[in-house]
Amino acid sequence: MKRLLYGCAMGFALNSLLLAQDVTIRERRVFAFSEGGSIHLQLSSGDYTVRAGQSDRVVIQWKANSPEDEKDMKKIKVAATVKGNAASIRTEGPTKHARLVIEIPARSDLYLRMRAGDMRITGIDGNKDIHMTAGDLKIDAPPASYSHVHASVTFGDLQATALGISQDGIARAFDWNGTGKYTLRATLFAGDLTLGPEHAH
Repeated sequence: MKRLLYGCAMGFALNSLLLAQDVTIRERRVFAFSEGGSIHLQLSSGDYTVRAGQSDRVVIQWKANSPEDEKDMKKIKVAATVKGNAASIRTEGPTKHARLVIEIPARSDLYLRMRAGDMRITGIDGNKDIHMTAGDLKIDAPPASYSHVHASVTFGDLQATALGISQDGIARAFDWNGTGKYTLRATLFAGDLTLGPEHAH
């Protein structure tokens, strides 16, 4: 009887531990995609990091901002369409309650549109066309990689320390020409736009 009770107690403790661990398990989607292509991201509002991952796939994973938001994580939808060397990825649902990480091949052209939130882009070696309506946008942008950079903020701060540029106020913008091979276009209506060293964690 004691052994039975001990076994039940251990089983209950193990189940409780597994349930506690489930709270931190990330939702995850994986799509095959090779480096050297172009990736279009149409993202619902939220807290995102787009960073370099493996060279043969795109991985999207997310976790709740707090235990109270766990119930919403299954409601987040990720749709992907891959045609040759072009991929289109869309997120929908309660992404405002999550922190999302999108890993793409490091050598990829990136086209991104998002309404509001926080966005960090790091380690991506390709052309970039990024637009957000509101929030904080931070892009890892080493000057040696680019032939042309255009950045603009309608209301907010515009910082590109590696290029020696710092602006704030209304309708701030700059164009910069370099010796690299890629182009970068980043526009933000309201918020802070930072071009510089790696910001993702």
